[in-house]
Amino acid sequence: YDIGRLTVNADVGYYSWKCPSPLKNRDFVTMRSWLPLGNDYMIINYSVKHPQHPPKKDYVRAVSLLTGYLIQSNGATSSTLYYLTQVDPRGSLPKWVVNRVSQFVAPKAMRKIYKASLKYPEWKRKHNPTLKPWMFPEQNTLPTINLSELTLQRA
Repeated sequence: YDIGRLTVNADVGYYSWKCPSPLKNRDFVTMRSWLPLGNDYMIINYSVKHPQHPPKKDYVRAVSLLTGYLIQSNGATSSTLYYLTQVDPRGSLPKWVVNRVSQFVAPKAMRKIYKASLKYPEWKRKHNPTLKPWMFPEQNTLPTINLSELTLQRA
């Protein structure tokens, strides 16, 4: 969920992952920014600490060192999505588990994004079709966060 906005193209959000047993669930607080590049789009995030969103009891606070998406337009109905992430899942996970799981997490995320993208035009037509705060910052109603409230979350 969104916590608040920093600027017209940056916000802070909370994300959580459900992990298979016996692993503990993971969560993140990240600062995200986005930049239109002509017909292309870039989104990046990294972990921050926010005083009103401390680690939760049943979660391990993971760290996004850097996660990024580059969406390149291939015309009116097609695009290419590039995804890069460097995450420290924290906790007591053997390196081999992290390496093994990472082989499945990113491809699964890309499949979910792809499937959602196919349904998005129809869904958006039915759900606030003119609400696009990433394109029209004046539509963003999130509370403003002062940058001084945040600190970098290190791995």
